[in-house]
Amino acid sequence: MNPSRSKSGRRFVGLLFATTALVGAASAQAQSVPAVEEPRSDDIIVTAQKRAESLQSVPMSIQALSEERLDELQVRSFVDYIKYLPSTSYTTGGIGTPGNSSVTFRGIATDGGLYISGSLPTVGTYLDEQPITSISGTVDVHVYDIARVEALAGPQGTLYGASSQAGTIRIITNRPDTSKFSAGYDFELNQILKGGLGGQAEGFVNIPIVADRVALRAVGWYSRTGGYIDNVFRSRTFPSSGIVQTNERQVEDDHNPVDVYGLRAQLGIDLDENWTITPSVIAQRTEWKGSFQSSDDRVGELKIAHVFPEFGTDEWYQVGGTITGRVSDFEVTYAGYYMDRKRDDQNDYADYGYFYDLVAGSGAGVVNDAGQLIDPSQINRNKVKLTKHSQELRIASPSTGRLRGVAGLFYQRQTQLEQNDYLTPGFATRLSVPGRPGQVWLTLQNRIDRDYAAFGQADFDVTDKLTLTGGARLYKFNNSLVGFFGVNTTYFGTGVRQCLGRAAGGGPFGVGIAVVPGTPCTNLGVLNADGSISPKVSKGDGVTWRGTATYKFSPDNLIWFTASTGFRPGGVNRAGTAEPFGADELFNYEIGSKNSFLNGRVTANAVLFQGDWKNVQVLYQPAGASGVALIGNVGSARSRGFEVDLSVRPVEALSIRAAMTYTDAKLLEPFVLFGTVTAPAGQPLPLTPKIKSNLIARYEAPVGPGTGHVQLAAAYIGERNSVISSADLAKLGKLPEYATLDAVAGFRRGNSSFELYVRNLTDVRGQQSRAARCNINYCGPSSRDPVGEIYRIYIQPRTIGIRFGQTF
Repeated sequence: MNPSRSKSGRRFVGLLFATTALVGAASAQAQSVPAVEEPRSDDIIVTAQKRAESLQSVPMSIQALSEERLDELQVRSFVDYIKYLPSTSYTTGGIGTPGNSSVTFRGIATDGGLYISGSLPTVGTYLDEQPITSISGTVDVHVYDIARVEALAGPQGTLYGASSQAGTIRIITNRPDTSKFSAGYDFELNQILKGGLGGQAEGFVNIPIVADRVALRAVGWYSRTGGYIDNVFRSRTFPSSGIVQTNERQVEDDHNPVDVYGLRAQLGIDLDENWTITPSVIAQRTEWKGSFQSSDDRVGELKIAHVFPEFGTDEWYQVGGTITGRVSDFEVTYAGYYMDRKRDDQNDYADYGYFYDLVAGSGAGVVNDAGQLIDPSQINRNKVKLTKHSQELRIASPSTGRLRGVAGLFYQRQTQLEQNDYLTPGFATRLSVPGRPGQVWLTLQNRIDRDYAAFGQADFDVTDKLTLTGGARLYKFNNSLVGFFGVNTTYFGTGVRQCLGRAAGGGPFGVGIAVVPGTPCTNLGVLNADGSISPKVSKGDGVTWRGTATYKFSPDNLIWFTASTGFRPGGVNRAGTAEPFGADELFNYEIGSKNSFLNGRVTANAVLFQGDWKNVQVLYQPAGASGVALIGNVGSARSRGFEVDLSVRPVEALSIRAAMTYTDAKLLEPFVLFGTVTAPAGQPLPLTPKIKSNLIARYEAPVGPGTGHVQLAAAYIGERNSVISSADLAKLGKLPEYATLDAVAGFRRGNSSFELYVRNLTDVRGQQSRAARCNINYCGPSSRDPVGEIYRIYIQPRTIGIRFGQTF
């Protein structure tokens, strides 16, 4: 990156140096003035570089929410903490169900992902030492008794690997404490405006079993979020058959409640003064019913008119642990974990039947076994089984040496078995997927992703002020996909190569026999010479690297420059003979400064960044592909911007924190498909606003026998594109800007606390994502209905609650 290319870039770099110089001078002057009172330390210890370090001393862009801050901000879920991490953005996918979100950093995204044959995420998510990233959406870990959440912006491919192309989110749990007993609980009750009741019960206990040697920490939680979407009555008539459809059996107010149950247990075993073993288990189950979509244009805000029952579960567990110790002066860490996740949900797809019929008259061919026309509406049933096994071994030299470093080996194997059923009740058996009466479409595929890596990073103190850092990661990936997707070609003469039914001689169509249990046969795979079937494979290897120069004006003021790279593995396209798509790469450049002065009363940090994204993976819908999306490597994109955060404590009782990220992410080349420009050069990348910011003010003061507090937290998300395609964007529209305000008032006395809070005080309708049913993707434009039905996924309406807790 050449900052001299841009006047704004030159000004910002100048501002960084000026801020550092001024802050250094102010700090030196402040140290000569006696402090009136001892300020509270707000320093946060992070492990972003695989070492325990002060947040303010790490030369990289990190936003961290400590346990205290998470509690103050009423953070309980993924959506809650993402709101206060300005460098991140997210989307909830087309249906908005829990655990179906994907996150991005600095605008590096072209779609929300979440497809089994799709791209891996650009952001890695870690729960303690295990990556829990998956293409099925971010695991929504309930946030309680969590030490901190760290957001590492920019490529983290040196220390964190393949899915950390644009950044990494780390959720760090509290460890067992062998020195003392402690426990606590919290109860909460809340009410959503014009919605349902909710609440939660949480508790933890830390028990030393053998003094200073063995301790158990156990945590449990239950949470209920009330519904706020009403399923209202609607009647509509299918043009081809004249059948009248109503949803009177599903009419219900507040029909989308969510229940979350979970537990976590960790055992801390100090074998001696050098070696510690920490086995752990975490399990969580989320249940929901109803739809989280809103059909504003058809039936009204926070309303839906769906025909079929909707519900789902998302359950997962993680088992494993770490072994840490010392060999001479070197610290050794082994982390091994296994994760199992199952999702099972049912969604209403009645809109597809209606709009296909409206636009193309497809309802004329939907009949029962007697040949009578029936309601062509569909139900979507989706089942996913995910497993993830990861191991990492690393060794770190003493952190006090002039030359210090960390090196390690990493292995990961992830499997995902996904079954997608599209069902029309009463659909003729002869037209259905063979062996599955009533089934219009079946996707049943098995995906395996393997990653191997060797990594290292070292710091060298050239002087007591200048430090050079260098790191590299050698990686190798091998991803495969095999199975079946499609329809009965008796019903859909699409030309897509299916393997449905039987040929005249009795053999299967398509590639060959079934290799994934439950499929009619295989049409996604490779037919070998001996007649066996192998998965389609995408594999590759390479190197990512990172280099940083850090200059410390004083222990409290530093500036750094970083150049780094990140990658995302390629994958397999399921449709026909489509070639696998390749890896894409991100080249990142940033200059930043971190400053603390006035004995920690003020911190001021800023980063200027540029990311050049090459061979970008883009999801697209080819002509005549019968709804089967493909991924290709298309051109390049660039993300430029800056991040700033400021923390001020003018008096001991008052703290003010502000943070903002400005991101200008756009295509550098036209996105061209089949000779047509789908998105021009300069088109903003979707899902990320140009500005995202937050402002938090908290006041604490003695009140009678205890301490009272009030807090206001405001968050702003700017306008952003919903999709990358210009034509689809014209139909679907942009996601509008919005701002939220949360308020808290509370009192603490001894070991007890009480709070009254309001989330989304102004009851704003913030849109998390949008989706359209039918012809925005498949049916094509029509004068009878040019778009289909657009759904909006909103943030939770105004919620008022009370909370009581105690610690022991």
